Amino acid sequence: LPLEYLERLLLQNNLFADEIRLEGVAMEGDKLVVISSQPAVLGSSLTADEMLAFMAKLWFQPLTGLALGRPGALAFYRDLDEVAAFDAHPGNFVKDDNGVVLPIDLVMVRADAALQKAFAPFLS
Repeated sequence: LPLEYLERLLLQNNLFADEIRLEGVAMEGDKLVVISSQPAVLGSSLTADEMLAFMAKLWFQPLTGLALGRPGALAFYRDLDEVAAFDAHPGNFVKDDNGVVLPIDLVMVRADAALQKAFAPFLS
C-alpha cells in the first residue's frame, strides 16, 4: 500500500541517514503511483559477512532462515525499536570510496506484537 511504502522510506531515512525524497504522487490510469528519488550512490558491493557486520553495529540481529525479497536475501530485526529489515543482499548495499556502508532500498517494517512473535523462532 502507498502508506506502507512511505513508512518504509521514512524508516530508511531515519535509521540509515538516507536521503530518499518524496517527489510526488500521481494517477496512472486507475492506479496511484508514488514518485521518489535518492542521490546516485557509487561504490562497491558488500559480501554477506560485511552486511552482517554492518547491521550488527546498528544492533540488528539476523532472522536466520527467514527471507523476503530476492532469493537468498538476509533479514534482520532490532528489538530496540521493533524494526525489521528485509531484502538485504549485495545489490542493496554499497560501500563508498571512504569505506562507508550505505543500505539502499531495504524493505523496512515496524513490527507489531504479532510480527515480533512470528520472528522469535528465527532469532538466534
